[in-house]
Amino acid sequence: MLVYARDLAFLREQGEIWREEKPGAREIWAEFLCQQSIHGENYGAMETALSQWYSELPKGHPSKKWARYKRVDKHGPWRDRDISWPGGDGPRYDVIHPVTKQPCAVPERGWIYASPDEMQRQIKLGLVEFRKDHTEPPFRKAHIRPIPDEAADDQVEVDEDDSGGDEAELATQVRGSYFYKQSQVAVKYLRKLMGAKVFSNPKDHEELARLIEYLTPRERESIIMDFFAGSGTTAEAVLHANATFGTNHRFILVQLPESLEEALTSATGAAKKTVQAAINLLKKDGRPPYLSEVTKERIRRAGTSVSKGGSDTASNVDVGFRVLKIDASNMADVYYAPDALDKGQIALLVDNIKPDRTAEDLLFQVMLDWGVDLALPIEKKTLQGKEVFFVDGNALAACFDAEGRVDEAFVKELAKHQPLRVVFRDAGFKDSAVKINVEQIFKLLSPATEVKCI
Repeated sequence: MLVYARDLAFLREQGEIWREEKPGAREIWAEFLCQQSIHGENYGAMETALSQWYSELPKGHPSKKWARYKRVDKHGPWRDRDISWPGGDGPRYDVIHPVTKQPCAVPERGWIYASPDEMQRQIKLGLVEFRKDHTEPPFRKAHIRPIPDEAADDQVEVDEDDSGGDEAELATQVRGSYFYKQSQVAVKYLRKLMGAKVFSNPKDHEELARLIEYLTPRERESIIMDFFAGSGTTAEAVLHANATFGTNHRFILVQLPESLEEALTSATGAAKKTVQAAINLLKKDGRPPYLSEVTKERIRRAGTSVSKGGSDTASNVDVGFRVLKIDASNMADVYYAPDALDKGQIALLVDNIKPDRTAEDLLFQVMLDWGVDLALPIEKKTLQGKEVFFVDGNALAACFDAEGRVDEAFVKELAKHQPLRVVFRDAGFKDSAVKINVEQIFKLLSPATEVKCI
């Protein structure tokens, strides 16, 4: 996988930092809180207890890797960190030792802080640890949970209002450039989820979820897009990330309706069995044998699995999704000169909607035209015997009745709902007088409503 940012400056402006919490850091913080409840402000006792805890951890435990965080102060466990200028040629100035009152030895590469004022600020924050005397340079502290203004290449800053509870921001790291995981893990998972092996070499949704969490800010809703949806792993990864990390990201998947029956004719060996299994799965529910149908079925099952996860976070994850298909315009094409039109073609000037289009087709066209989010909730109601779509409450109201039954009484009833936008079908009005009066009725009863006819 190649992961990159198109605009690094934009990421910096947004304050987005590509880091992940160090595995095991949360357990270290939990142990510190436990020892703090026992020893209070006796940091020496806490350091002894924390060192003992590290030594008793089983081999391979993620926290054991961070055993360097064995010192403790009021901000929690910390480790020492170099205080010299990266690469050398750093600034050189006097830093007075608090006990001997003599200037401390300057690191060979110079101080990491550009000015004495910044050095003093770091000292006042308690982020500089002096040695026994001035003959050696001090070092910086790196806390397992960085405090405000604690800047480091491998850590992030936290809000000053952070109470230090379970949601504390812990030490982070740049994710490694490679990792190992057996590909059969994803294969076996998908086979269990779908009840058969219906896809070869699926991606690992848990690893993609980690990647999504790594690259996206928790406090904002991100949109994860996949132009080659395949088995729908990306969708499940987003749902899994939301359930695991408490985010609210959304996904957009694109998948052509590739024929599985055509693929079956050219497939051989194990691949042939996989394609046939997918076809059989779809036939059970009467679905057409297309790859896109496999994608949809996987998302449905993944959503059910996430909802049954058991945690409060999982139960609150929105696992719904909407399927849209791209088609030609809903509007009939008219290429004739006026004097060449026959009676049937003249009818297109009255109702220029293609006869095979549904009200939902027209609704989504209008939503696209107006830039309305296609994922917003849609409710269908009946007003005076006419079908009306309400999008996101009153963000948009649409009536596509084509029987010439839209009269002033209905328009007035609809105006009482005060939608932000309303749309009618030209052929739906009882007569031209009603159509002319529509805007006036809304100006009187709902002046903020934008009116449109198609």
